[in-house]
Amino acid sequence: MATTHAAGRRSLSIVGVLLCVVGVLGLLPSASVSAQSGGEAVETTLLAKPDDGTERDPVEGADIIVYEAVIVDREIESIGTEIGRGTSDATGFVSVPLPGPGEYAVELDIDTLPEGVELVRADKQVLPVDARIGQPTRVLFNLAEGGAAGAARDKTSDSLLTRAARLMFEGIIFGLIIGLCAIGLSLIYGTTGLVNFALSEQIVFGALVAYFFNSILGINFVVAAILAFFFGGLGSAAVDIGMWRPLRKRGTGLTAMMIISIGLALFLRFFFLFLFGERSRPYEQYAVQTDILFSIGPVDVLPKELAIIVVGVILLVGTAIGLRRTKMGKAMRAVADSNDLAASTGIDVDRVVTSVWFVGGALVSAGAIFFGLNSQINWLMGQQLLLLVFAAVTLGGLGTDFGAMVGGLVIGIFTFMATLVVAPELKNVGALLVMIVILLFRPQGIFGRPERIG
Repeated sequence: MATTHAAGRRSLSIVGVLLCVVGVLGLLPSASVSAQSGGEAVETTLLAKPDDGTERDPVEGADIIVYEAVIVDREIESIGTEIGRGTSDATGFVSVPLPGPGEYAVELDIDTLPEGVELVRADKQVLPVDARIGQPTRVLFNLAEGGAAGAARDKTSDSLLTRAARLMFEGIIFGLIIGLCAIGLSLIYGTTGLVNFALSEQIVFGALVAYFFNSILGINFVVAAILAFFFGGLGSAAVDIGMWRPLRKRGTGLTAMMIISIGLALFLRFFFLFLFGERSRPYEQYAVQTDILFSIGPVDVLPKELAIIVVGVILLVGTAIGLRRTKMGKAMRAVADSNDLAASTGIDVDRVVTSVWFVGGALVSAGAIFFGLNSQINWLMGQQLLLLVFAAVTLGGLGTDFGAMVGGLVIGIFTFMATLVVAPELKNVGALLVMIVILLFRPQGIFGRPERIG
């Protein structure tokens, strides 16, 4: 009985910590959804690369104009009436609400640019936009000062091999991010059999916690990332103790739990929208870097990119070693093989499963932090990654750790390499096509084990 009370107190403590974290996240700057639309908007952050090669500077006071348009094959066929315009603030951010989803053209008014700032490519002054329902659409204008603009123009005319090398490098970084999220999902699936669709909001949660510590409290990004890594795991464990464990005790089926995870994901998604708002935001430090650490042929490596690679590899390899060498890792593998057999040998199955949720949540948070560092944070970032994470787990082999790692790298590389032949908006197609081809020849995945059916 004392053990039961102690376990109950621990559960309440963990849930209480999670509620405190969610409470302080309420201090995040929120932005209400536009009254005239369902949240559709065009937004951009105007940054110009200076001649001295330092970090990009925000461009204040520049205008963007949005028009109705007809778009054919991702090209603007005709431009209609003006919808609205906006002016960039001190951070370079500008947003123009839209009346609804549809096709639009976005023009940068170059006459409003500060003296010395140029648009790198004149043919990209007007960009096509296919606005989706309920979410803002981001556009990018490549701006730079005189000498830096000339160097950027030279870079855009690089050969196919040079572009392929750069895309390969970016794909490896993205693959590590996908791999971290995928191994978190794979560990949970391998131990519990649950296909967790709420993983998308675990991603957002980890990124928002890091943003809260870094941008709201002013804590250095490195410390904020470590705290978010811990709280991401703690939040995941608290959800297991507070929701998934009671459902397992009641004998709830995996299909029903999967549907519950979808409902949880939808609830958390719009809760994060309420807290954080529609606008994408960067971290306070290291979000924009232009100082090259070193170069490998045509590939320029930035400090944050090297940090993502090194820390990502350490986390992935450390997880694989921990599963095979540590006592808890061996217990996790035993529970994954058979709950009943593991319990018969004296293993505390509930404790092991909660530990798996903690480790999985921490790894997912790490991937979310890196993704936010490499781009920006927004309330839909988890939804953007979820399909690719599922693809990585399926490609690597359901429930396998090495499979999730390799699957993540394959998906990440082919996602970026696909932009050599398709438009950037369709880059996920290349990765998913590769997954389909591989599964046709190896249905169990790269590291999965074939199972006999019937």
